[in-house]
Amino acid sequence: MLVGGMVAFGAHKMSQKDAERIEEHTGVNPEELEDDELEEAMNDLGIENQTVTPEDLEQDGPSASPESEAAQSGGSSDYVAELEKLASLRDAGILTDEEFQAKKRQILDLD
Repeated sequence: MLVGGMVAFGAHKMSQKDAERIEEHTGVNPEELEDDELEEAMNDLGIENQTVTPEDLEQDGPSASPESEAAQSGGSSDYVAELEKLASLRDAGILTDEEFQAKKRQILDLD
């Protein structure tokens, strides 16, 4: 969860209330939706897309998602899931390569 009751799903940020609306609308937890499915549900419900910023990632730290929490407890496949999310943020231009590398080192505890 992000600061101020906001949650992030991939490159999308929204209020917890909007996330609950999406789950009611689709019958699926927003975390489990593909990006295009999430965007479609957001459009259907009139939810404005808010981009996740590098500052959001820094505020949240490595426990931004259930995948990250599991990664902290040692689940190696969860590291992969977290790195894939970060790579998608980098590929979308939300993170620079330097920010991606720094976050990757943090997740893998290489610093």
